[in-house]
Amino acid sequence: MTQPRRRPSRLDDEDFPAYTIGLAAELLGVQAAFLRSLDAAGLLTPNRSTGGQRRYSRAELALALRVRELLDGNMPLIAAVRIVSLERQLEAARQRIAQLEAIVSRLS
Repeated sequence: MTQPRRRPSRLDDEDFPAYTIGLAAELLGVQAAFLRSLDAAGLLTPNRSTGGQRRYSRAELALALRVRELLDGNMPLIAAVRIVSLERQLEAARQRIAQLEAIVSRLS
C-alpha cells in the first residue's frame, strides 16, 4: 500500500529563512559575529524579520559551514569567501548547461 503524498512545506524549502542568528550560530558552532562578517563580506544576505532580526536559510548555513571549513584549513576569510562564491557560480553554470543540453536533446 502506498502512502499518500505529503504536501510540500516550508521545512522542505532550503531557501526558507527559518533560523535566527543565535540558532544558526549554535548549529554551526560559531559566534554570531562570524555570520555577521559573512553578511558584511556579501556572501550571505539573510532575510530580516519585521523587527529587523537576521533570518538564515539552510542554504545559507551550508555556505557558512563551507567557509568555516576553509578557515579551519588556515585560509584567509577573504579567500574563503571568494572560493565559496566561485563554487556557487560554477554550480549555477553547471545547472544551466544541463538545462540547455536537455532543451537541445528535446529539439533534435
